[in-house]
Amino acid sequence: MGINNIIYLTEAILLVIALIALIILLKIKHKKIIWKYILVLLGIFLCIFSITFIIERPEIKTEQINNIEVKTQNKITVPAKYHFQDVTNNVKVIGNIDFNTTGDYDVSLELDTWIGKYKKQAKIKIVDTTPPELTLEGGEEYNQSYANGFEEPGVKSIDNYDSDITDKIKTTKEEIDENHYNIKYEIEDSSGNKAEKIRKVTIIDNIPPVIDIKGFSNMTVVLGGTYEEKGATAVDEKEGDLSDKIVTEGSVDTSKEGTYKITYKVSDSKGNEAVKERIVNVKQQLVYSEVEAHSGSEGQAGVIYLTFDDGPSTNITPKILDILKEKNVKATFFILNYGETGEELVKRAYNEGHTIGIHGYSHDYKTIYTSEEAYLSNITKLQDKIKESTGYNATITRFPGGSSNTVSSFNPGIMTRLCNIMVERGYKYFDWNVDSGDAGGARNADKMVDNVTKSLSKSRANVVLMHDFSSNSKVLDALPRIIDFGIENGYRFSNITENTPMVTHRPNN
Repeated sequence: MGINNIIYLTEAILLVIALIALIILLKIKHKKIIWKYILVLLGIFLCIFSITFIIERPEIKTEQINNIEVKTQNKITVPAKYHFQDVTNNVKVIGNIDFNTTGDYDVSLELDTWIGKYKKQAKIKIVDTTPPELTLEGGEEYNQSYANGFEEPGVKSIDNYDSDITDKIKTTKEEIDENHYNIKYEIEDSSGNKAEKIRKVTIIDNIPPVIDIKGFSNMTVVLGGTYEEKGATAVDEKEGDLSDKIVTEGSVDTSKEGTYKITYKVSDSKGNEAVKERIVNVKQQLVYSEVEAHSGSEGQAGVIYLTFDDGPSTNITPKILDILKEKNVKATFFILNYGETGEELVKRAYNEGHTIGIHGYSHDYKTIYTSEEAYLSNITKLQDKIKESTGYNATITRFPGGSSNTVSSFNPGIMTRLCNIMVERGYKYFDWNVDSGDAGGARNADKMVDNVTKSLSKSRANVVLMHDFSSNSKVLDALPRIIDFGIENGYRFSNITENTPMVTHRPNN
């Protein structure tokens, strides 16, 4: 009850008491009620009541505006009563209040009354009592592979006052058992409001075993020859050797030419399955009594095979790989001997799906073309190193100088003999039918692009000769333009494989 109501109630009670007392006194003294005294008393009361009514002060309830939630309103309504009426809407709040910023604000409250403006000073407090919101992306339950660490799916926190406060989130790990733990997220805004959430993490086994094929995964067997199934091994990171659980499917008929597939499958106790295939090509052995040139007409028409000789180099090869990755194009690298840094580049090229071809352990013409044995040693030495680095048995080769070279003329007829020997031993050698000229006449990238684009043909397979030796920086400018030209003009890109028909020159020696 407001102070004004108490005053009016008090006045009414006093009037009733006075009237009762007056009536009692009159009855005792005069044996009758003298109304003029009662009327005088009522008149006096009416005067007092009127004065009170006129000078009555409004009741403004400032205690209800002390704590206003920030950013929730832009106007203050102050509850007020005056002369038994609700005059809330008549109260004016005067002062500079920023409803978007917490703090204390001094204001003046004004109300028009019968005796003029009534003013009252008040303090407005804008507060933030709303806790931040925490959002766990990916849900509150998360499965983590035992082979990998926890990868945060994402968490963010938005506060109604501080906005994005994601960077203030604190996380703690709460261990439960070897296969379960919780990630606890806690956040506190600038006003001290707190929030927290829990993400339950379960460690699971979703890693399949690893199958390792014994021997070559892509091999050739001569028609009518013998195929020996060497099998495979399987190891699971958690369960160890599972080789005895491998299921082998498929067979090879060496009496019929064709491509055969041997499939190896194995599953661990959690149902994670691994599958690996061996490709076996059964075909007649190609032995050239007279070495022929192959222009590319036997291959896939409209395909471009980008090839790079004389690498790997630490400054050019990585950038070529970057370009090929960006353009989603596979290529073939005919490499020379390499060191530790080069080995990482060879592994990268192989892992990114490019073909690693053998150019030779050495590029010294006078050494490698001394004899057939010297050349074969030059090939097998690098072949063994590539297999040790990557596990891949490289059988794609390119003669240093090409099969039509004349630098070997000091040993008459050796190139003709080597062309036959390489094919007899299961290798495939590739020359080129598009020369970029980057190791000779092309002095800049523009000339390289011009040489390539003018020599491409939709009616054959196109083997493009380029180099990735350390001083050949112009190839980095030319390569993207060559790829773009090929794509824009309907060519397809591929890397050379064991199934790619050879593109060769006719030996000049």
